[in-house]
Amino acid sequence: MGNARVKYSVIIPTYNREPLLAEALQSVQDALPDCSEVIVVNDGPAFEQPTRDLMATLGAISVKTKGGLGAGAARNIGADHARGQWLLFLDDDDLIAIGYWQAVARYIEAHLQSATLAYGFCQASPQSDRAEMQRVAAARTSFHIQPHETASLKPKLAGLGVGFWVSKALFQMVGGINTELRTNEDTDFCLKLLSAGARCHHTPAHGAVIFQGDHGTDAASSTTKRYGPAQRARYFKHIVDTQAEILATDSTAEAWLWKRYLKMAARSGGMEGYHHLRTAKGLTVNRKRLLATYWAGWRILASLDLR
Repeated sequence: MGNARVKYSVIIPTYNREPLLAEALQSVQDALPDCSEVIVVNDGPAFEQPTRDLMATLGAISVKTKGGLGAGAARNIGADHARGQWLLFLDDDDLIAIGYWQAVARYIEAHLQSATLAYGFCQASPQSDRAEMQRVAAARTSFHIQPHETASLKPKLAGLGVGFWVSKALFQMVGGINTELRTNEDTDFCLKLLSAGARCHHTPAHGAVIFQGDHGTDAASSTTKRYGPAQRARYFKHIVDTQAEILATDSTAEAWLWKRYLKMAARSGGMEGYHHLRTAKGLTVNRKRLLATYWAGWRILASLDLR
């Protein structure tokens, strides 16, 4: 990783996935730009010796949380410890493609050296087979990065596992990731970045390989699967409410997020989602009618237990 001043900080939050984390760390080595550091934020049990040995060999920094704080809080802690001007995120069960972050660094050096209001991400390849993940990550790919010119919000929203990068100054400007949201905090975070005037940059090629297979144990399972529809509905409603101003600039994105909320609210039972929709400000009557029909459809499915 070199002795020069650190400019890029890779942050990997992890929770009870040491075998997968080891593969993620190995993939990082073929993607790192110069002047980099790797920070692993352990939000679970203490690492076993093989993991500690691997991190020592790779020169990765280990930061331990109090445990069970969630991925958002772990990423915030990693950002607090980061020495780099740019934060590069990777999930502990995913892989980064060879050369991807080096391409990001070249793009930053050429176009964004003095910019702080910038973030980006890449196209990702979802895989359920670990061997296939290794093959895809090792493939030599040409990465072309470009600004998202569209005014639409939705194409600029992405998960933090898809080769996501952001300037540390911008990360701090928006207050980091909302730790109250245990799922969909990435959607909220991107909306905060855009509200701050950030420009989004996109890589069409597959720079990240996302694991969608069996994680082995309930403790290591997908974070989203740990939370039921009622709790997820509350998270979506929080985003709809707190990001109302920027969502009002894009009716398509606004309706998309309302649908995600109404689906979870309908699946959780009761009439709360419908009542929130009726009293919502800023939505046209026709939009409310369409969304009410969407909610009713999911409510019927929920009552029939066909969800």
